[in-house]
Amino acid sequence: MRKIHKLTPLPNFNGANYKNICNNWDCFHDKYENVFQEARLQILLDEQNGLCGYTEIYINNEEESHIDHYKKKNSAFYPRLVFDWDNFIVATIDSEFGASFKDNKCHGNNRGIQKTEYIEIYNPVTDNIKFTYDEFGAIVEEEGKIKKTVEIFNLNCESLKRRRASIITTIQALKNDDNNIEDIKDSLENAGFLSVVEQELY
Repeated sequence: MRKIHKLTPLPNFNGANYKNICNNWDCFHDKYENVFQEARLQILLDEQNGLCGYTEIYINNEEESHIDHYKKKNSAFYPRLVFDWDNFIVATIDSEFGASFKDNKCHGNNRGIQKTEYIEIYNPVTDNIKFTYDEFGAIVEEEGKIKKTVEIFNLNCESLKRRRASIITTIQALKNDDNNIEDIKDSLENAGFLSVVEQELY
């Protein structure tokens, strides 16, 4: 996870107008599918550099992603943020980590994040995030927000650790072959996990 710099919403995205017509996100998604698709693409490419906002997996097919509400949009959480652009994070679709894990599984028994826990975790839109990775691709879990964020999004699951470890191994091999830093970075442009790449190169 890394900081996301939100940009100006799409010119034709006006949450207030949609709210007058739709009282929920599903209605918006159905009635304004083209706007949803445009918004997802802009957020993914222009704000998140093609990476999942939580896991940093490279998304090469936007159909395999969705717009997640960082702060849950249901009536018990933050219904006023349903159409808030700064609450939109494009995320991969996977139940084992990231957005789905946050909302549905982080406490087991199909119970996701609790409203009181948002102050205990990082918000990639507002917080500067600095994770450190060990040689096995695991985020070093210090106390506080890092530890809680890793827990809520399951960022140290085996799948993510393996992928990050593979990138670390690749970078070390490329370094041993005397490739320069910029060439290595270019060769990993679509590998994802940019914070891992930057840690190993700089």
